[in-house]
Amino acid sequence: MSIILGIQKRLTEVGRIRMGEKQGNRPVKLDNFRITSPNQSILGEVAERYGGNVTRWVRATQEEERGIPNYDQYQVNITANEIKILLPMSDGIFTEWYEEWSRGGIQKRCTGEYDEVRDCPCDCVPGDRMCKPTSRLSMWLPEIESLGVWMLSSRGYNANAELGGTVQALQDAARALGRPVKATLSLEQRKKVSEGQTRRFAVPVIQPREPVERILEATQGTQQRLQAADRPDIPAIAPPPDDFADEPVEDEPVDTSMDVIPDNWRKQVVIAAREIGLSDEQRHAIVHYVTKGRTRSSKELLEGELPAMWDRLTSSASSQALKLMNNIWSDPTTAYNALHKVEGLERDVKTWQFNEWKLVVTHCAERITHSQEQDAKLS
Repeated sequence: MSIILGIQKRLTEVGRIRMGEKQGNRPVKLDNFRITSPNQSILGEVAERYGGNVTRWVRATQEEERGIPNYDQYQVNITANEIKILLPMSDGIFTEWYEEWSRGGIQKRCTGEYDEVRDCPCDCVPGDRMCKPTSRLSMWLPEIESLGVWMLSSRGYNANAELGGTVQALQDAARALGRPVKATLSLEQRKKVSEGQTRRFAVPVIQPREPVERILEATQGTQQRLQAADRPDIPAIAPPPDDFADEPVEDEPVDTSMDVIPDNWRKQVVIAAREIGLSDEQRHAIVHYVTKGRTRSSKELLEGELPAMWDRLTSSASSQALKLMNNIWSDPTTAYNALHKVEGLERDVKTWQFNEWKLVVTHCAERITHSQEQDAKLS
């Protein structure tokens, strides 16, 4: 077979496996996967095998009416709890980036060091929730008659950390065995308590359908990779920069509620915003962003929107902290080494939440004020 040099071979994508859907402008998590594709007949096979009904994707119809192309035109909310999968043995089936999207498309795509979109050093920082860890995994569904792959995309640290290690281990085993390893894909429901609030979310989980002993015997070092939840870094493994250029913005599914937040929660939001130096107008702008333009008032925030509100406040706190840090220390390593000596900031910076970044803001502001006072006395 002759090939054109410089053109990378890759498998055709026939559809996508999604963890949530939107009801109006609000993302909602699902108990099982939602599978979408422009091929209605293939989705008919999906529905027959995994349950559910093929329906027209309303969002696609609305975008077509506005003249915006969208190729995911049909969907199935499957009823099965798991899907049988095979992972291709080729490189590049799993990619990880820090990404920021807007209605205008991709704004940042970073490896942690370099931004491929803007052609400049990456400025995504720990705690900056605008740059979301984004993973994409291509797989075969052996029970569906198609040579193409199905892509699962996820935004969230848990999915990135766990999927990456598992995929690497299964691919190592597959290369040693000389064939793909049989596996299943499921959606695991979890919850996390942060800042006094409970957040429910879903994480995609891959499990082998073969004896684990056989997989571990096939390759060395796999045990460590299967325990990859502690991986702190996102490697620079990624598709060409123009891939996914027309990918629709889809927020990570969250558990939403129609109830307005209690007044004491609203007061916490207002106080927190003021503690990190945000004006009322800036806080209103964040509310407007979090509610997708529904309101600018903290009084009208819904309980399901509160985690996203805290995420934005955390991002604002980290951004404010970084500005102050740059006025004190010459480089991030020196800054974080000094800050880790402050009571309450001993933990790894990647685990810092709003309270830690607020403490950084307070500590840095006090140091700058003290330095200015000393300079004034000397002059």
